[in-house]
Amino acid sequence: MGAIHLVRHGQASFGTGDYDRLSELGHEQARLAGQDMAARGLRPDVVIHGGMRRQRETAEGLLAGAGWDCPVEVDPRWAEYDADAVLDAAREAGLTSDAGTLDTAGSSDAAKRAFQSQLDAALGHWAGLQAFADYRADADAALAAAAERSGSGRTTVVVSSAGTVSLAVAGLLADPEGVVGVWTRLQRVTVNTGIARVVVGRGGMTCIAVNEHQHLERAAGPDDPRRYVTLR
Repeated sequence: MGAIHLVRHGQASFGTGDYDRLSELGHEQARLAGQDMAARGLRPDVVIHGGMRRQRETAEGLLAGAGWDCPVEVDPRWAEYDADAVLDAAREAGLTSDAGTLDTAGSSDAAKRAFQSQLDAALGHWAGLQAFADYRADADAALAAAAERSGSGRTTVVVSSAGTVSLAVAGLLADPEGVVGVWTRLQRVTVNTGIARVVVGRGGMTCIAVNEHQHLERAAGPDDPRRYVTLR
């Protein structure tokens, strides 16, 4: 059995005039993620990242934190959608008049929330365009290529962005049978003491993690990280 670990890049530089680079915190996040993955016994056969700077810098941080010595490859299909193009399409359709972009929006928490609200509305429109269909086809193909690399006990770490990682995961969870289908899939793979995390905010409940079981891998140690992982 193989494994693919999809990692979102560290914090980028929102509202600074050059979004596509990690902030100081983003570099630290990448290093810490690599350190934790190595401590859990993860030893990838290959690390793949998209062609964006923030994705490359995150991959470099993972490698530095983990101490991995493995091949590193670039697959441009793991890049992110162009948020500014998404917003432009919404403006052309008359859905919004806001002129904010990833580079020009303010860096305050309020500015980030306002931008996200604007982007959420624009994405709903963009999802019906050919550009989204092309983006999804690339994401599906990139995931399939990673899966091909990850058979027979091999492990692939992919560094991408929130949109592309979420699209890949959504494609795996989506089911024509709706809730019952997803429920059936999840219970097949939920390990003993696996943890799902749900946050509760003003907008209601949101599941932010499914089947986390790093505690078992840490306890088992790097030589046999799956020793305590069971399904029945």
